[in-house]
Amino acid sequence: MTLLLFGALFSLMTYQSAFAHNGVDHNNSCFLSVGDTRLRISGYQFQPELEGKHFCHFFPGLGQTVLAVEPLAEGQEKTLVTLELAALTSWLNPTQAFTAIKQQPEQAGLASISQAISQRGIYRLNVTLQDVSGNRQQQRFVFLVGFPVTKILVMIAGLLVLVIGFVAVRDFKKKDS
Repeated sequence: MTLLLFGALFSLMTYQSAFAHNGVDHNNSCFLSVGDTRLRISGYQFQPELEGKHFCHFFPGLGQTVLAVEPLAEGQEKTLVTLELAALTSWLNPTQAFTAIKQQPEQAGLASISQAISQRGIYRLNVTLQDVSGNRQQQRFVFLVGFPVTKILVMIAGLLVLVIGFVAVRDFKKKDS
């Protein structure tokens, strides 16, 4: 089930034009393109162990989660941004897979949405931009909440080291016999 969940998430993430990179400054780690507009996405959670950390596609904890979206180019401060947060509620009907749980009214320039998330799962941020001419464009951004991916990867790496060590010791004992 977990492999199916991660597989579905990664296939959804490859469909969208958002991507992350690892730089020295994690404030600049996640971007989303909506038409010709490039936005910076910053995600935050407010638990003591997560203080000061920024997130993009994987939010390790549950609780208060904030996503902020900011246009990068000069002169886009008047672009109206509408944010909608949705949760994956149905695997069977792709057209109605996500259900909106919160919508933030349009804001100019920097926009944010905050929600106390109490269930692990796949969530989607719908970002709608409206320029001064009234043209609207939308993009979707999918992310996981409640999955401590870093801890999971460390545990998997530890298990792999144990398995490799066990196989190496077993093979070493066979050669000595």
